[in-house]
Formats: sequence, structure tokens, C-alpha cells
Amino acid sequence: MMRKLQAVPRDRMAMSRRKVLFSGLVMAAGGVIGTALPRFSLADADKNTTLFMRVSRLLVNHQLSDAVGVRMLAQLAAEHADLVTELNHLLAIASEHHARRVEDFFPAIPAGELQDLAYKIIFGWYTGSLKPERTAKVFAYEQALTWHTTMDVIAIPSYGISGPNRWQRINAPVLPVPQF
Repeated sequence: MMRKLQAVPRDRMAMSRRKVLFSGLVMAAGGVIGTALPRFSLADADKNTTLFMRVSRLLVNHQLSDAVGVRMLAQLAAEHADLVTELNHLLAIASEHHARRVEDFFPAIPAGELQDLAYKIIFGWYTGSLKPERTAKVFAYEQALTWHTTMDVIAIPSYGISGPNRWQRINAPVLPVPQF
């Protein structure tokens, strides 16, 4: 059975001019505050992102996406409390050796937490996640560097690589999938 909706009397729906004006002011103030708040926190975030991308570009000699770097930095920051200090230390080692690529300064990185972080950053850029586990959070898939090396070979199994309406060509096998 369906119930009939009862109409609300007109006098209960009416809003005074003050309420309308006040609601408009609250909405406008919320819009201004909502757009201004991220700007206050962007200074630190941009500084950390710039630092992370500088270190990443020294460790990985490829074109790196800033958007992927931001996602990777967020995951690293959740795992490492003193990440900015460690990144600054890596950058200092690189600048001491006048490094332009990873081979110039990687042997100088001391073994331990700092070297583990460097390996984790390299691993992250290539695989799109920070851990070699099935439960690891993924921050990049198609932007991961290992995807780019196989992009011209791996195809969706039901589509031909050779072009439209050319189903005769045998696709490269997708399985077995490598385990990282």
C-alpha cells in the first residue's frame, strides 16, 4: 500500500528575508574559506613534493610523473615519520658527489634506513607500489615504469595488436605474470 504524501502548509515553508540573506552569507563565507584553506597548507606540501621529486629524479633516470610522485609521497609519509629529513640527507649526499644520475652517488648512501628508503623509492617508481606483497597499496598502474617497458607487447587478450579487423595475428602471451 502506498501512502499519500501530505502537503506542507505554505506558512511553514516560507523563509524570512533575514534567513535567506544569512544563508547566502554563510554559503559565500564557506566558499571563500574552503578555497583559501588549501592554499595555507600547500606551501609545505609543495616544498615536500619538490624535494621528493628531486630525489626521485636522481634515483630513477626516467621521465617521472608529478601526480604519481604526490601519491607515492603520501604513502611514504605515512610509513616514515622523518621522511623529509631522510630525503634532505639523500639530496645532500647527491649534491656532495655532484650527482646527475643514481650511479654517481648511490654507493655513498650508508647502509641501513637511508639506503632502504632509496631502494623503496626506486622500487615504487618501477612497480607502482611500495611493497612486494599482494596486499600492498597501489598508487600507480599504467604509470609504473615496468608497464612502460612492456606497453608495446602486452595487449588485452581479446584484441589484436596489428589493428582493427585483423584478428588473425596471434597475441603475445600474457601469462605467466611476473611476481615482484
